[in-house]
Amino acid sequence: MALGKALFSRLGTAKAIDGRTLTADALKKTDLLFIRSTCRVTEDLLKDSPVRFIGSGVVGTDHIDFDTARNHGVHIATAPGCNAESVADYVIAALLVIGERQKRSWQGATLGIVGVGNVGKRVWQFAEQALGMRVIGCDPPRQEQGDWAARDFVSYETLLEQADVITFHVPLNREGPHQTVGMFSGPIVRKVKPGAVLLNFARGPVCDNALLATMLGAGLLSDAAIDCWEGEPDYSPDLAAVAAVTTPHIAGHAYEGKANGSIMVYQAACEFLNIESGPLPRFPKAPVSKLEIDCADRSDEQVLRIAVQATCDIEGDTGRFRAAFDSNVEQRKQNFDALRKHYPFRRLFSATTLTLLHASPAIAEKLRSLGFTVLCKTTRNTTTVRKRKVTVPS
Repeated sequence: MALGKALFSRLGTAKAIDGRTLTADALKKTDLLFIRSTCRVTEDLLKDSPVRFIGSGVVGTDHIDFDTARNHGVHIATAPGCNAESVADYVIAALLVIGERQKRSWQGATLGIVGVGNVGKRVWQFAEQALGMRVIGCDPPRQEQGDWAARDFVSYETLLEQADVITFHVPLNREGPHQTVGMFSGPIVRKVKPGAVLLNFARGPVCDNALLATMLGAGLLSDAAIDCWEGEPDYSPDLAAVAAVTTPHIAGHAYEGKANGSIMVYQAACEFLNIESGPLPRFPKAPVSKLEIDCADRSDEQVLRIAVQATCDIEGDTGRFRAAFDSNVEQRKQNFDALRKHYPFRRLFSATTLTLLHASPAIAEKLRSLGFTVLCKTTRNTTTVRKRKVTVPS
């Protein structure tokens, strides 16, 4: 967990262990447990355990049995929204890669967002302001709650019919009125607009992976970007072979996404223990903290691709994922986890300052909308600086 040693050692003796293989025996002297999604909180894990606080530094909660935790008197803290901007950065990177692959611009195309929560709202802002896309949203729970901002959302069926790009940002609900397991499966997929692009940056079981592979092979979908897979850490070789972008569930792994999750659960633990949290550690410098781009004779999307590729190398992530494929299932699973554990250091777009030469006001504003700090050279020795004004659908 990012900043784990710096933060959690303030609370006591901190020990790092493998969350995927964690057992009850390892918790016999543990009061506070901090986890990510690879660790499953179950009855077997908590039985006869002294654990009284669990901090899950990720957005999803499907790895936690909340009823069991309550029955054992364990307080649970999570980190909603901690990696929203990291995932949104990754969505934009994926769209730019696919746009270049298809030799098309996304200006005026329709993006359908399924699940307009913390991540979906940020994706909406980025796609609309930076790529010029028309955005439609689908979020039945928000509509049922009478959320005024959701009044213009469309049905899932309508979204599938209209969207040139479908992107999922829903939690994994296995039951109830808003079940999301298998959301993209069965007869309803016949409603998909021919040649649409599908992105899954939510949870693997939201989409039927075998069906996705079949639809891509048949040309019913023109492309896909898959970061979340059914059966993780295993995954479908058939789908991995035909999707344009394939990555090992690391869209939210920009340093801020992981560090914010750690900070949120650390602060929750301090509140639980009734102690002061103290100052927070500084984030390390971005790998590309400054970049100069000459915009002359380049389209807006070419400039966007240069800036985004330099700071969020999704093509490199895809290449490493493909190179790590192994026909042996156990080895494939180990490779998947290794890619996550050793993921190259990445910061958000907002950690990079761009200097633009010969830039139009339009491209400068598009880059600012993604979070970049933008300096525009107006003469040889003169620059103008503006930071973004953020407007997020509420």
